[in-house]
Amino acid sequence: MTRKTLLSHKPVIIAGPCSVSSRDQILRIAREMKRIGVHALRAQLWKPRTKPDSFQGVGEKGIPWIKEIKSTIGIPAAMEVTSPQQVDLVAEIADILWVGARNMQNYELLKRISKENHPVVLKRGLIATVDEWIAAGKYIGIDRVVFCERGIRTGADAMRFTLDLNAALSLKLDHHLPVVIDPSHTAGRRDAVPSLAKAAIACGADGLIIETHYNPEEELVDKDQTMTIEAFEDVVSRIKEIYTITHRLS
Repeated sequence: MTRKTLLSHKPVIIAGPCSVSSRDQILRIAREMKRIGVHALRAQLWKPRTKPDSFQGVGEKGIPWIKEIKSTIGIPAAMEVTSPQQVDLVAEIADILWVGARNMQNYELLKRISKENHPVVLKRGLIATVDEWIAAGKYIGIDRVVFCERGIRTGADAMRFTLDLNAALSLKLDHHLPVVIDPSHTAGRRDAVPSLAKAAIACGADGLIIETHYNPEEELVDKDQTMTIEAFEDVVSRIKEIYTITHRLS
């Protein structure tokens, strides 16, 4: 897959659980994402966490599960890499590489990823400026990066983070770069995700990354912001309508 191929979907939708926890979990969700028409599956085997005693992901144990999904279900996988040592292993099976917010300025990781040919989702750091975000993308290769706004830390504390649509628009209008929005992480609560997702598409974002699960209460990471599959399917339908209207008027 190339960045151009990924962005040919309008809007592009990447979805799935916050983290892979078992073979049955990820296969079941992958089937649902394929049915709904999601363009890439969230398939995170490693999860960098703030607290060391939190679930850190299943790691290499999950590699055969992702291979099985790709061979039997046929949905592309977007997979996070958290260290340079993981890149070879993940790049062998992933269609899209993923750099999380905490690693946006892990330059050794970015330089290692630059040696691959995959498109890369690059999440914005928690307090990174737009210029710093773009500079991180240049380490990878700006023509391969899809920038992801996932909310930043500000003085506002009504929700988990503050969705900075100003930054997303700056990437689009001033730098002509592709940007997707992660409303799940910025909200931290599932009831706010649909409204933020619709706002993101209405203002011109290229797509969304949304966390979804058949039973969010079973999710080991960020269950409060994870949508049910039924609610997610409704959001997908609505954002496609908004995308059509927005681009008809632009």
